[in-house]
Amino acid sequence: MSLPTDVYRLIPAFLASADAQSFSAAARQLGISAAAVSKNVRVLETRLNMRLFARNTHFVVLTEEGRQFRQRIAPVWQALNQALDNRSPYEEPSGLVRVSVIPGFGRHRLMPLIPVFQQRFPQVRIDLEMEPRLVNLIAENIDVAIGQRTATDSRLIGRELGSASSNMAASPNYLARFGIPQTLGDLASHRRLLHRNPGNGKLLCWWDDETSVSEEQAAFISTSPDTLVDAALCDMGIVCLADWYLEEHFRNERLIPILKPFWPRPRSMHIWYPSADLPPRVRAWVDFVLAQFPPQA
Repeated sequence: MSLPTDVYRLIPAFLASADAQSFSAAARQLGISAAAVSKNVRVLETRLNMRLFARNTHFVVLTEEGRQFRQRIAPVWQALNQALDNRSPYEEPSGLVRVSVIPGFGRHRLMPLIPVFQQRFPQVRIDLEMEPRLVNLIAENIDVAIGQRTATDSRLIGRELGSASSNMAASPNYLARFGIPQTLGDLASHRRLLHRNPGNGKLLCWWDDETSVSEEQAAFISTSPDTLVDAALCDMGIVCLADWYLEEHFRNERLIPILKPFWPRPRSMHIWYPSADLPPRVRAWVDFVLAQFPPQA
């Protein structure tokens, strides 16, 4: 079976649509219109005389013929792209790396390291998206995601980056005025500063066996963890936040850790990327991050 002469535009549209299960998402990835992606797929189907996708108004799914064609063509297309890449293995990585990361980790853990990375790889540029949401790497054309949530896409590769802990804390002035709680039950008489997840609107729980938190339990609510830290520093109450928000204030004793036996269990952090065969610019970033945050034994 011979491939059409305009394979250079038909095959990318097919493979991107197969990965994203959406013509519009494939269009964003390829930088063309959704109509152009749909047209290219239709032309390819006509040339091959086979139906590659089952379509509805929301997504597209490979047919059995499409799945078999993808299995045959994807390795060939990847090998062709590698053969056409004249980059020397010793050439310095360059280009843009799109990274999605949860905001606190991004600001307090990654940002201090990015100047070090760019000194080592000055031709690599970082596009850092810091939003508390679960991203679709393939559909959104994101190279790397860093966070705590478990990916549901079996095509992604995940590597552990150690763990993150949530800590409870209050200012010395607040504790001097209201006392130091010794048990979780003592919190009923204290002012709690609660974090509302801006993605789903839910209030974040403070310990592992708590199934819900009500607004009535809060003296203050914010979608911004940094704002909650500011509130605690102003003696407004007790916070429970990830350690990266609080550790500096613990060191200078502006905040005091409390109720340590009841802190939630640490949660694993992961870095996710869509393929083991990464472009040099992305491989440089992934290897750098993994070296900075080795998994805990």
